[in-house]
Amino acid sequence: TVFSVTDRAWALEETASGRSQSFGCIDTAGIRVAAYYGVRRAALVYTFDDGLQEHYTMVFRELKKRGLKATFGIIGSKVGRDIKGTPCLTWANLREMAADGQEIANHGWEHRNVTVLDPEALRHEIERNDSVISDSVGIMPLTYIYPGNRKSEAAVWRCEAGRVGSRLAQVSMGGKRDSAWMRRWVDRLLQDGGWGVAMTHGITVGYDAIGDPSRFWTHLDYVCSLRDSLWVATLADVTAYLREYGDVRLDIEQRGDGVAVTPHLGLDRHIYNHPLTLVVPSRYPLWALQGGRRLYVKMHGGNAVIDFDPNGGELLLNLKY
Repeated sequence: TVFSVTDRAWALEETASGRSQSFGCIDTAGIRVAAYYGVRRAALVYTFDDGLQEHYTMVFRELKKRGLKATFGIIGSKVGRDIKGTPCLTWANLREMAADGQEIANHGWEHRNVTVLDPEALRHEIERNDSVISDSVGIMPLTYIYPGNRKSEAAVWRCEAGRVGSRLAQVSMGGKRDSAWMRRWVDRLLQDGGWGVAMTHGITVGYDAIGDPSRFWTHLDYVCSLRDSLWVATLADVTAYLREYGDVRLDIEQRGDGVAVTPHLGLDRHIYNHPLTLVVPSRYPLWALQGGRRLYVKMHGGNAVIDFDPNGGELLLNLKY
């Protein structure tokens, strides 16, 4: 985009006249962090429990085809074996999925109810699964999926230690959900600006199996058509973003011919390091730098939109003249 000398004079004149709280065309009063990554209106997470073989042979293939990422809750003691006759994933399957960016989450070493375990049994249930997943897949699980969705305040505190979070709420997306319900659920998320977590076990076999897999693939196609307004990501990514969003504080000041924005995040930077999205009201495109590195700036609805590192120090913003 090309801007004329007249455009620049108009911007400076507006500032000098005091008609807005702006510096040039940068409205410092309106600078904020977006509620969802990429200024989407809502967020959606797909979680698949128990680590069934179908999650690799069917789900992973369909997710990869659409460029989607999901979260897979793994029971370490069942990998390479079966659950009541239903085959489970192998470690080779899990390594391939993790390499593609799918999240491998902790679903308990033996899928035990964490609310009834004594401290030592709970430690074993959590840490043995962490260790085997880390050793076999090469990643430390960042979220915990509660077996049977049973949890207590004490169990949540223990299971979330050293992680970005856990699955605290979910809706079942299994055999009782038809295509119309799936679409209504997504539409409601967008209407309410919320974030939803879908829980699925079996696809064609196993607990609460969906049955006809094409119904779910059609649902994924619908979700993909909403990419500009719906953020579909792993449980770890959405949880991390939302907790960072709730914690981050921005210091904003005029700096020379631009604006400096310094983020302050009180969370553990080794765990909470998902990029946040900065929204800067601006009539014109901006330059953005953080740590000497130029950041990509997208113009969207009268705003400059910038993904930045919340632990990366100050951002410098300047009009792109």
